[in-house]
Amino acid sequence: MDRGDVGRARPRPMVVRVPVEPVEASAHAARRSLDFSLTWMWPRMRDLIAYDAALHTDARTAGGAAFAGRQPAELTEYAAAADRLRAGGRVNRLEFQGSVYEIARTRRLVRWGPDGPEGPRPSDVGTQDPARLHPLLDEDGRILPEPDG
Repeated sequence: MDRGDVGRARPRPMVVRVPVEPVEASAHAARRSLDFSLTWMWPRMRDLIAYDAALHTDARTAGGAAFAGRQPAELTEYAAAADRLRAGGRVNRLEFQGSVYEIARTRRLVRWGPDGPEGPRPSDVGTQDPARLHPLLDEDGRILPEPDG
């Protein structure tokens, strides 16, 4: 540290949150996409599963001949994270390997001014909950009954 810097405030690094997964039409589709990444894509990107492995081979099914009957511990972690995502029903937050993955809904329009996002305007009074765009689905894409209330 230079002596000229003593007592001077250092600028804080800007934190930018970038979506890991593409924008999906529903929260269910986003969970399925994250599950696919955890079990199929990321293990291949990190050489835990060979790229030329059979298409149905993923973190849950890898083993057997490819790994002489044992699964690498890191690959088991990927499968366990994906299982936590699926087992919890509507899991919207998953912590894995020091990162937090969140399923979030965003509005289609954000008014942005010189001081950042604008707050609600008097004409924006909304007394009605937003309409459901997509039906509730289970992990395999089957439509679930609407909850009471």
